[in-house]
Amino acid sequence: MDDNADTHSALKLPNIIYRPDLQSRRQRGLFALLAGVGWLIWLYLFLPLSTLLGWAFGSERFQAYVIDGHEHSWSSLMIYAVTVVLAGAALLIWAFYNYRRFRNADRRRPPSPLTTERLATSFGVDEAQVARLQQGRVATLYHDAEGHIIDIEMRSTPHRENGER
Repeated sequence: MDDNADTHSALKLPNIIYRPDLQSRRQRGLFALLAGVGWLIWLYLFLPLSTLLGWAFGSERFQAYVIDGHEHSWSSLMIYAVTVVLAGAALLIWAFYNYRRFRNADRRRPPSPLTTERLATSFGVDEAQVARLQQGRVATLYHDAEGHIIDIEMRSTPHRENGER
């Protein structure tokens, strides 16, 4: 028995199967909650950077013009807050609408296998030329000004320049 083959087969990892439809609603909700908490923790790590950027670009101006300014008041700050909440609500409604609309539609299907006929149609050549290209080792394709294939040159060995071997 070959020990190297046993080691290689023992190191092979299984394929990952992602099937959220096999999870209960509670499991999916818990996963979403944990993912949300993870994102909040990740964003929390950027607070020092946002504070530094705010300081560098003059965040004290917000305090001076919006909060402390006599021509502005807390009512203007409330208008800003309501605007932000409404924009967030609109995005949440849009997300919920898309979730309801596409929840049972799996649009991420793998493409159908590429046949010689479809490949020939795509490149504007006949199927015999595609078969010849697939069997050949080295090919040079010549194109016209529009990018269509006008000639195919097949070689059995790669073309060497500068006297290379």
